[in-house]
Amino acid sequence: MNEIIININDEKDYENKYNSNNLSTELSNYIYEECKGKPINNKITIIVKANYKMKDKEKEEIINKIHNNYKTDLNELLLMIKYSNIKNIAISLLGVLFLYLYYFIKINFVLSEMILIVGWVAIWEAVYAWLFVRDKDNIKIKRLKKLANCEIKFE
Repeated sequence: MNEIIININDEKDYENKYNSNNLSTELSNYIYEECKGKPINNKITIIVKANYKMKDKEKEEIINKIHNNYKTDLNELLLMIKYSNIKNIAISLLGVLFLYLYYFIKINFVLSEMILIVGWVAIWEAVYAWLFVRDKDNIKIKRLKKLANCEIKFE
């Protein structure tokens, strides 16, 4: 189990200074950074230590802000991955089209070789993104899912 301890000194420490309905960016970043380097399959528990007496309503508000913050981050990441996948499909299809052109259009040597190179590079870029870039995204997705559903305790 991964435990993250948060010390709150003031009622406004956890609120975003521009929108009091959201979690503060500093706190959000701190929680996420504390998860790095720890096994992603472990359960995450956030322990909130306040230097003042918190009401039950305020505790519920903190829980909702933390969970909603990471649900929003997760949805944003999934949207970015969706558009990245569409772009990679388009790039790979473009690469296949260039390879097709290379084999059927032999205008001059230099132009044909340029078409061949562009085709292979386009395919390589799409394959590279699917094989290697996606791993980082998968780790981030797992972490954000854990944070969006983590247990939050108050001391």
